[in-house]
Amino acid sequence: MTGGFALVLFFLFLALGGPACTAGGGGGRASVGAGGTTAPSGSAGAAGFGGGGDSAGSTAGMGGVAGEPSTDAGSAGAPDVVGEPAPEAGADAFGSEAGSGGNGGPISHRFLNGFSDKGMLAIVNPDGTHVWEYTIGQAEANDAWLLPNGDVVLSFIAGAREITPAKQTVWQYMAPAGAEVHSVQPLPGGLFLVGESHSDGTSFLYEMDRTTTISHTVKVTLGGGSHGQFREVRKTPQGTYIISHLDGKPQEFDANGVLLTTFPCGAPGIEAGFVGIRLPNGNTLIACGDEHRLIEVDSQNAIVWQVGQNDIPGNKLFFVAGLQRLPNGNTVVCNWPGHAGGSTQPQVFEITRDKKVVWQVRDASLGWISNIEILDPAASFNGTVLR
Repeated sequence: MTGGFALVLFFLFLALGGPACTAGGGGGRASVGAGGTTAPSGSAGAAGFGGGGDSAGSTAGMGGVAGEPSTDAGSAGAPDVVGEPAPEAGADAFGSEAGSGGNGGPISHRFLNGFSDKGMLAIVNPDGTHVWEYTIGQAEANDAWLLPNGDVVLSFIAGAREITPAKQTVWQYMAPAGAEVHSVQPLPGGLFLVGESHSDGTSFLYEMDRTTTISHTVKVTLGGGSHGQFREVRKTPQGTYIISHLDGKPQEFDANGVLLTTFPCGAPGIEAGFVGIRLPNGNTLIACGDEHRLIEVDSQNAIVWQVGQNDIPGNKLFFVAGLQRLPNGNTVVCNWPGHAGGSTQPQVFEITRDKKVVWQVRDASLGWISNIEILDPAASFNGTVLR
């Protein structure tokens, strides 16, 4: 009689749902516009941003930087846009995840974003909670990287800076008056590649250390004003430089500033260059801006893969901005809506090679996202992040 009564109680307990499972300290959703003052939640993590678990511990490579903390499952909250079930094909669902991760569950990512015109920088957990925010008195912060030491390095029109998790500036480069900086790339040996454009139509690639001592300079004459020249600039493993010319075509130069390649992207009157990324197989992945497409070309400059404006249901392409290629072959796309006057579409989405959406971000508090770094350890190629 006693055993039967206990069994009844046990099944009643299960029917009521059992104890609720919690994930960490319940940090809650970060508020917006408070000057980036949200404290990190969860454990301290290797990089100081509340990232639980082990750090990837990688070093920077030409074409990317690693050292990202592992995905944080210890910060509970109420996500706005990440981690919802997949919609039916063609449906425009909020925050859809239309695929599965390696463990059979939905794909989710921890990421750092940059912005243009509206927004802020943030490190966002897979559940959508902001564990770190940074606002800056500039209209654009188009490039941002999480460094192996836990700091963030970013460009911000007037220059570039490195900040700690506590938002203290530990390195800064300021461009001359009238010049603009839209790109900074960490390089091996503690160097940074800074792209700087001037109003007389000239642009400069500077490799510099944390004392702002410049060890190498490449001068490129693109023409136009300071705002219409460089966007992202990337040094490749081959020692060349892929530059994205906002008012022209993406190009590749050697270390002496000699033009090697002009990529098949861009046309007169179209702002068609944001970033070009050299891939491990020698191909180059390119964001074609207001051509509303992204392309991948081989070593002969032939297009081998592309995504057009209307190829992704529910994700009509606007200005194609930041990209990241993941080791599984997927591509993360920042769909910047500024020239379209804004949008309620996802700001970022991840697609497979056959153009299926497997992950999306829709978080109005982040503004108009122009670049992203996926911070999962599995997002790097042997320590190099391709973005």
